[in-house]
Amino acid sequence: MINLMQKLWPHLVREIWVNSICASRLIPSQARFLFLRLAGLRLRRCTVLHGVEWFGSGRVTFERGMTLNRGVVVNHSGGLYMGENSGLGPGTLVITATHEIGPAAKRWGDGTTARVVVGRGAWVGANVTILPGVRIGEGCIIGAGSVVARDCRPHTVYVGVPARPVRSLEPVP
Repeated sequence: MINLMQKLWPHLVREIWVNSICASRLIPSQARFLFLRLAGLRLRRCTVLHGVEWFGSGRVTFERGMTLNRGVVVNHSGGLYMGENSGLGPGTLVITATHEIGPAAKRWGDGTTARVVVGRGAWVGANVTILPGVRIGEGCIIGAGSVVARDCRPHTVYVGVPARPVRSLEPVP
């Protein structure tokens, strides 16, 4: 029992620190990224609003100017990279883990993970779901409520379930 507690203790402390203390409204958003860095997340100067929930053990890297809005849920089992000045709208769900299809007796088979990448300057609207292994291109916009199941080209607007391209955007010179 003692060995089990010694193994679980770091995970319990991190869970309490990240999803309770760091997610609290009591921590100013300007300082929250510092608290999250103490938990081992690789964050540059960015904004993480209260109520963001984290789970997983993969590498998280956020570049300068990145923003996570309220109520975002981040499964970072497969890793997550967010480029400079990118942002996730409120209620967005980032999933980096899934399961193979199993036999009839148990359809959820072995687990798999795949890294999610959100490119520089990309804007992901409210209540978007991003599935494992997706790369959202630089300067891309994902419309609210979309489900991103495939890679998204840079400087393109995507909407719908599944997300489909609807408009090209001019790249910034």
